[in-house]
Amino acid sequence: MNRLFKMIAAILSLAAFVSLPGLSFGREVSSVDSISITAVLAGDGSAAVTEVWNVEIYEGTEWYLVRNNLGDIEITSLSVNGDGRDFENIGEWEVDRNIDRKAFKCGIVTKRNGLELCWGLGYYGKHTFTVSYKMTNAVKSLNDYDALHIQFVSPGIRPRPEKISVTVKSENRPFNEENTAVWAFGYEGVVGFEEGEIRARTETPFASDQYSVILLARFNKGIFNSGSKRDMDFSTLQEEAFEGSDYQKYLDSEDEDAFPWQLAVILGLGCAGMLWGKSRFIRRRNLRIFGIHPLKQIGYYRDIPFNGNVLEANSILSQSGSQESEGHIASALILKLLQGKFITLSNNGRRKVDICLDGPVKADALEGPALELYRLLEAAAGQDRVLQEKEFPRWALRHREQIQDFLDSVRDRGSKDLQSDGYSEGGSFLPSGQEQARNLLGFRKFLKDFTLIDERKSIEVTLWQDYLVFAALFGIAGKVAAELKEINPKAFEEVTGYEVTTLNRAIFLSDHYGSSMVKSISGQTAGSVAGHGGFSSFGGGGGFSGGGFGGGAR
Repeated sequence: MNRLFKMIAAILSLAAFVSLPGLSFGREVSSVDSISITAVLAGDGSAAVTEVWNVEIYEGTEWYLVRNNLGDIEITSLSVNGDGRDFENIGEWEVDRNIDRKAFKCGIVTKRNGLELCWGLGYYGKHTFTVSYKMTNAVKSLNDYDALHIQFVSPGIRPRPEKISVTVKSENRPFNEENTAVWAFGYEGVVGFEEGEIRARTETPFASDQYSVILLARFNKGIFNSGSKRDMDFSTLQEEAFEGSDYQKYLDSEDEDAFPWQLAVILGLGCAGMLWGKSRFIRRRNLRIFGIHPLKQIGYYRDIPFNGNVLEANSILSQSGSQESEGHIASALILKLLQGKFITLSNNGRRKVDICLDGPVKADALEGPALELYRLLEAAAGQDRVLQEKEFPRWALRHREQIQDFLDSVRDRGSKDLQSDGYSEGGSFLPSGQEQARNLLGFRKFLKDFTLIDERKSIEVTLWQDYLVFAALFGIAGKVAAELKEINPKAFEEVTGYEVTTLNRAIFLSDHYGSSMVKSISGQTAGSVAGHGGFSSFGGGGGFSGGGFGGGAR
């Protein structure tokens, strides 16, 4: 009997121990589901900041935010609302109080190098905390511009946040590329201008204690009249922030390439007969690839060239300078994935159609660039495996190397297929390859002039899917789809498997994702570095105000 009593006593003791505040053995896991921060900048350079934290907490007695490196910034007017109830501001916060004495109260801990904004948890479970405060002198007046350089979310926050958005707007006038430039640091995501506001968003959860959210904005003079003045140019502030950043890496790579390009331009301009040389180059290229010059003599071709191999067709277009966009091959492959049932279309309930990665046919049946593209779409879609319109462009901005690897593999596979199918050998095109290359241009001409072709109604319906894929490669899929539908609307829906509106949406998405790839590795990168918005840099951001290290539950 004594043993039984001892056993019961031990179980009761363990249960009481586990139920103590701050312990979570075998219990729910704490999380920060989302953080939404809005900073409204007044004409005097102050910022009215509102932060909404959606959390689920099972540890500690309070929540705190670190605000160090303030300089001449003062933080005032702290208020907290938790789950619809306004908290009492008690002034100087006492960290050692228990969870009950901190409930529904907030305050500030003053530190040597800054302060902490604190409030009580009250109880364990889900909370929505809305925190508001004012930052004086947030905008700095420089010699040539005004600037905002704030760390809005600190590294080392526990639990680590899943999703963060930051919005900065002005009381005076909208922000745009004409009067403002913006860069972001510390996270994987995007930043840019939307509806006259600066908006930054994370695209991945914080994966380590190194993640943060830092914004650097440059404003033209005249928007603000801040009393916080610094005797420096913006370039000095920018140089410190760019150190160790992806922006600086891009600029360094451009510098490395500058001399050869400049030399080529100088030599090219200095060469007599430059136009003659260009004409001769085009003539030789056409003779090598197509076997004829000029190409205007190529007539209509109605069959599918290269036996439907769009990688070979793309290689020809690229080598001949006839491909308008490198992203068109991605658009064509997305339509092939759709036709092969590797991906499907799903209605998102808002009268829009998204791409779903759970098709009836498994991706294991794919190989080469088609499989690589599927994996890119899969990674961008995330856990729900539904790829919404804005998801892939945002993802592509943060994964430019993977996008470049895919486009490189497309070119490599196209060249190898041309050789293995007997169209080229040792870099030279064989007569059979030149014939197929001419057929390709003839087929493009045929699709572009489709409306004018009298016998278009006699085209076999079984070819329509291939027509759409090649039309996507040529950048005219929407036009060709509309013309095929006019021939026989019922047959069009039976062959494609979708009604016209839905398929048009799929064509739009495929074009959209293809162009996103090109933007992510070309002009978008330059625009991001120039402050026009785009990708954020994980590294860099030095010289900011606010922030620090730590925060969250304790």
